[in-house]
Amino acid sequence: MSSKPITLSLELSGRYGSIALMNRDGETITSHPIGGKREEDDVFPSIEKGATSLCITPGEIELVAVSIGPGGFTGLRTSVAIAKMVALASNATIISVETAIVTVQQANRGDGPFLVISCVKGNQFWLSTIVQKDGNWNCVSNNTSTEALASELNAVTGVFADEFIPVEARMLIEQHAVPIYQSAPDAMSLLKIGLDLYQAGNSVDPSELLPLYPREPEAVRVWKARKSPNHT
Repeated sequence: MSSKPITLSLELSGRYGSIALMNRDGETITSHPIGGKREEDDVFPSIEKGATSLCITPGEIELVAVSIGPGGFTGLRTSVAIAKMVALASNATIISVETAIVTVQQANRGDGPFLVISCVKGNQFWLSTIVQKDGNWNCVSNNTSTEALASELNAVTGVFADEFIPVEARMLIEQHAVPIYQSAPDAMSLLKIGLDLYQAGNSVDPSELLPLYPREPEAVRVWKARKSPNHT
């Protein structure tokens, strides 16, 4: 059996996160900490428990696959910070993956093309177009609106969204007879993508790893507003 890199996979972009660990024999274990918790940490205890179960130590991790978003502000910051800390401590390689790609990989519904709707605010949202070519997922993303969605629906095989999808967008997708699937990215799907990218030699320097935010986080916007000279 060929040796595999000891791998940590961090998918904390949503309300219900997951992490996965794999040892050199390819044995894996998953857990489901809540990615956006601020009052206490259950991510590090989950990593430690999983490492113990696989007879490895966190310091032996050689590869970290991290879902960079878009998604919840706190969960993404947590993922990125952990990935950087592990890389600093163990010289692990970091693989960053847009969450939309993890969403499509998890669903296992073919090569696409698919649309992934996320980070909804009113009728504005982050739209990712995902298609698999030669075994690799390609992703093109941008901020858009319900009004502009119609032109994106031609020839797609499905749309992924969560419960926050705008009503008007859902109606438009249904009018085009395009299936709508629930977004449910998970750490095991991310781990598989991360291993493929690792074998292909794709990685990111820890200093360049950043969460993907489609717009300024609400907490930052409020903070700036309070610091504004016009704030009363």
